[in-house]
Amino acid sequence: MRINYATDSIVIHEDLDKVFNFISRGAQYERWHFGYHLRAEALDIREGGVGSVFSIEEIIDGFYLHHVGHVVEFERNRRFVWLGRFALFSWIWIGTDFTFTQVPEGTLVKEILYFKANPLLLPFALLYVWRKAFQPAACKAHVLDEISGVKRLMESGDYDPADVTCVLEDQELMARVKRYRTTA
Repeated sequence: MRINYATDSIVIHEDLDKVFNFISRGAQYERWHFGYHLRAEALDIREGGVGSVFSIEEIIDGFYLHHVGHVVEFERNRRFVWLGRFALFSWIWIGTDFTFTQVPEGTLVKEILYFKANPLLLPFALLYVWRKAFQPAACKAHVLDEISGVKRLMESGDYDPADVTCVLEDQELMARVKRYRTTA
């Protein structure tokens, strides 16, 4: 069962291709949201994107969270979706669903933070939802802060040219990722 928990959108005054590439590779992740994000790292990159694996590290409400995300949808310049076990409860999955749309002003980015779990186990998640940082309003603010951080970085030009190169075309990154695979 998928639960869309928090969502927001923003227009970034930058080319669609650059914005998609920046987000889908987690470029400058630690700067998207200064209060939470620590780092993101590609672990395994698959041809076509789907099946690629990355890790993200955050500190939220005093909890160190290390998620390993698996790319479940990768449609260039349209959609980037990942899913991984929630660091606090391995029986709950957490993910982010990004959609990208070219608009006259630049690129409209919509982000959805979502969870997946067996409906019978969801009541146990209430043990943490009462904490302020995990409530829907806080998660919605987190999503907006995240995409606002991307907007700030992209519009200011405060990024490396490699940050806007498609992860699937970045040979330097491929050389660093030990488990790069060209076949499924």
